[in-house]
Amino acid sequence: MVILVPDGAWAADIDRLMGTRMARLSWTMVIDTDAPRQAIARARQRFGGQPLAYMAQTESGALQAIAAGADESLCFAAYDAQQVLVLLDRTEQRAAMRDAADHERTSTVQAEKLAALGTVVARVAHEINNPLAAVCLSAEYLKGALGPVLDVATEVTRLAGEKRGLSADELSRLATIASKAGRAVEGKRMLDDLLDLVDTIAAIVRDLRIYARSDESETPQLVNVADLIDQVLRIVGTEITTRAHVERDYPPDLPPLIVPRSRVVQVLTNILLNAAHAIQEVERPIHRVRIAVRADDDAVAISITDSGPGISPEAIERIFDPFFTTKREGRGTGLGLSISRSILLRLGGELVVDSVHGDGATFIAIIPLPGHDALHAALAKSASSAPPPVLSPRRLSVLVVDDDQRLLRVYPRVLRDRYDVLVAVEGQEAIELISSGVHVDVIMTDLTMPEVNGEQLFRWLEKARPDLARRTLFVSGVADPSQHKFLTSVPNIVLEKPVSGVDISAAIERVMSNESARA
Repeated sequence: MVILVPDGAWAADIDRLMGTRMARLSWTMVIDTDAPRQAIARARQRFGGQPLAYMAQTESGALQAIAAGADESLCFAAYDAQQVLVLLDRTEQRAAMRDAADHERTSTVQAEKLAALGTVVARVAHEINNPLAAVCLSAEYLKGALGPVLDVATEVTRLAGEKRGLSADELSRLATIASKAGRAVEGKRMLDDLLDLVDTIAAIVRDLRIYARSDESETPQLVNVADLIDQVLRIVGTEITTRAHVERDYPPDLPPLIVPRSRVVQVLTNILLNAAHAIQEVERPIHRVRIAVRADDDAVAISITDSGPGISPEAIERIFDPFFTTKREGRGTGLGLSISRSILLRLGGELVVDSVHGDGATFIAIIPLPGHDALHAALAKSASSAPPPVLSPRRLSVLVVDDDQRLLRVYPRVLRDRYDVLVAVEGQEAIELISSGVHVDVIMTDLTMPEVNGEQLFRWLEKARPDLARRTLFVSGVADPSQHKFLTSVPNIVLEKPVSGVDISAAIERVMSNESARA
C-alpha cells in the first residue's frame, strides 16, 4: 500500500492521527508536492502495481489523480482516522479489481491471438508438410545412395591392408561397385536441397513462435518494417495468396521501429485475416490485397487494402467496438480489431479505417517512430550484441547438455573436427560431471529438460562456477513465458532450434572472445 500526499504537514498529521491503527498495515507514505498527474506517474514508476491512494487537496485534484492511475483518491478538507481507513480499504478493493481486469484483458488478448492463429493452422500444416515430404523422400534416396559408397570404402580399406598390387579382377570389381555409387553425386546436391527445406520449416516455426508468444515479458526491439510484414505474410500464408494477388509497396529507405515485435505481428495478422475473409464475400474477376508503407518524421503508416465488399456507414461507426463483427456467424469473435487498436494505442499509435461501401476497405496502422536517443541506443546494442568471433588458439572442450539422445549423438559428429565434445543427459549429470573436476571451456545447454533444466543448471553454475556461467550458451526450442523472462534477464547467447553447426561454432567462438575481452 502506498499513500501519496501533496503536503508534508499532512503526512505528519496522518502518521500521528492513525498511530497504532495503521501499524497492522504494510504501507509507505510518500510526499510529492507536484501536480497529481506527475506525482502519480512517478509513484507508479517507483512502486509498480502496488495499491496507490492519493490524498488530494481539492476535488479537482482527486479526479486528476484517479485519471492518472491512482486506485483511489479523496479530497480531505478536514479528515479523521475513520476517513483514512475507509480510503485505504477502498484503495485495496480497487487495486484488486484493477489486477483482475488486467488479467482478464491479457487473457482475452492472448485468446484472440490464438483464435486467429487457429484460422491459419491448417494452411501452415500444408506449408510444413510439403517440405517435410521432400525431406523424407530425400533421406530415403540418400540412404540407398550411400550404400555403394560405403561398400567401396570397405573394399579399398581391405585391399590396402594386404599391401600388394591389385589384380585385373579386383580392379574390375572395384569399378563395378563404384559405378553403383554414381547416385552419391546426385545425393550431394540433394543435401543442399535438404538444408534449404529445413530452413523453410524452421522459418515457419519461428514465425509461429513469435506470434503465439505471450506479450507480458516481451521488451521492445529494433524492427525492420519490411521484414516484419513479410513475416506476417508467411504466417497468414495461403489464407490470402490462394484467393487474391498480394501487392507490396515498400520504399527502400523505411526507418526502423522499436516495438514489441509480437504485438505488431498480431495487429497485422488480424487485419490481413479480415481482408482474406472479406474478399470471400464478393465475386470479382481478380481479388487484390495491397500492403503499402509510408513514413514521415513522426510515424510509419502501414495500410492494408482489400477488394472485398467494404463496410457500410452504419457498421464503420462501430467497427472497433468489442464483440462487434460484420462477418458471418462463426467467422469471428468481434475482438480482433478492438484488440488491435488497443495495442497500437498503447504503443502511442492508432488504427484507422477508410471504406467505400461496395468497393473494399483500407485499414491503416500508424506506429510512432522512436526518438533519436532511443534509436541510437538500440542500434548500439544491436551492433555490440554480436562481436566478430576470434578463433580460439587452442582446441576447446565443449559440454553439451540435452535430454534428447538423438541430439546428443549428432552434436559430437558435427563438432568433433574442431572441439572436444562431452555430453550430459540433463542438468544433474552435467553438475556431477563438472563437480568431478572434468575440464570444460564452454557449456551448451537446452532449456527444457525434465529434472534439472537449463535455468537451474545456470543458477548452480552462478554459485559454484561463475566463470562457466559466463561461458554458457543456451539452445532453445519453444520457450514458455517464464523461460523467455529468464533469457532476457541474462546476457548469455541464445540459439534457436533448429541450429546449424556453423551457428554453434560461431557462438562458441563468440563466447570465448567475450571472455578474452573481459580478461
